[in-house]
Amino acid sequence: MKKIVSVICMLSLLFGIKANALAEPRTLKETEKNVVSVQQLKQPLSQDTKEESYSEGVNTPCKVRFAPYNGPHRDMFLAEGDRIAVISPSGLPSREQVDATVKGLRSWGYVPVEGKHVCDEVRSKEDCMEDLRWALEDPSIKAVFCVRGGYGASEIMDELAQRAPEMIPSCRKLIIGYSDITVFHSAWTCAGLPSVHCSMSATFTDLPKRNVNAERRMLKGILPVYICKNGPRYREGEAEGILVGGNLSTYTSVLHTSYDAAARQIPYILFIEDVSEDLQHVHRYLTLLKHYGVLERASGIICGEWTDMPGIEGSDFNGSSRGGIYKSVADMIVREFTQGLDIPVAFGFPAGHGDINYPLLMGERVRLTVDKKEFRIEWNRRD
Repeated sequence: MKKIVSVICMLSLLFGIKANALAEPRTLKETEKNVVSVQQLKQPLSQDTKEESYSEGVNTPCKVRFAPYNGPHRDMFLAEGDRIAVISPSGLPSREQVDATVKGLRSWGYVPVEGKHVCDEVRSKEDCMEDLRWALEDPSIKAVFCVRGGYGASEIMDELAQRAPEMIPSCRKLIIGYSDITVFHSAWTCAGLPSVHCSMSATFTDLPKRNVNAERRMLKGILPVYICKNGPRYREGEAEGILVGGNLSTYTSVLHTSYDAAARQIPYILFIEDVSEDLQHVHRYLTLLKHYGVLERASGIICGEWTDMPGIEGSDFNGSSRGGIYKSVADMIVREFTQGLDIPVAFGFPAGHGDINYPLLMGERVRLTVDKKEFRIEWNRRD
């Protein structure tokens, strides 16, 4: 037994896995926050760590108006009575999360259908593939609702891209979720299809009513126009393009793949957010995007919330060697990553792993307008 413990401790040191990483999720909201990046397994922060962490870009005042979708994918949005596959191609959800999702979708008038392996205590990559392929191939299924994020979606997407690359463009079904589900948003965008970046099981347990209302409307094709107050950092301008991105650390795993949405030769607006990553990690991920030309090719950038981040002062890389300690992630992005880019940049859009998570329609043309007082995000513009 001592040898097993020693091996686990050694692996923890090698891969930076926190001691509480094997603990059971404590709440539904926390399990959606457990995003695993390429470098580090991120789990709910302990009480001691939470006291030293901070969140940035949260509680941005945001007005929301709505208008019907008028694009080329009207047939993909939902109506009451539609059957929705409930699966988890990423992390393993609890029975509680699955039940909350099924009950919530049913209360919205849909017919939720659980995947065969959605809540298996032990499941393989093939089991996850089976659920996803069923959801995409079954003609009676109208959309795919992911119960949670976590880690593993890129592995499943790699398999799908190799075995059946035609399956996504031919299915014409919304995939719904965020966090680790970012890889599927990128793949749907590459297939020319929209997808919905929004909360998953937490929609029906922890999300404020105004967010739930926006998500419910988006699934039916009633799209928001967001008008948000600017913070101290922003870059003015107006741009239009396909909305791509999602969770920053997860998005680095799609770079240079066959489903890298930013590699398409079309204008795009990049959205990014993250949770529990320190400034050094965020800098590293953004550097990867810079090296792959993702930032340079972007027509505009929208930053969501940066939540539960370790304090800047204690970071190994805090800007002190780059002209002064960074005041914030926004300060770092403006100083290090958008200098020389003549594009609008907005900070603090209320989406991500915090208490508020407004939905975004990925893979569709969006207009970003940033002025001195506010920034606006709107779909449906055809002028």
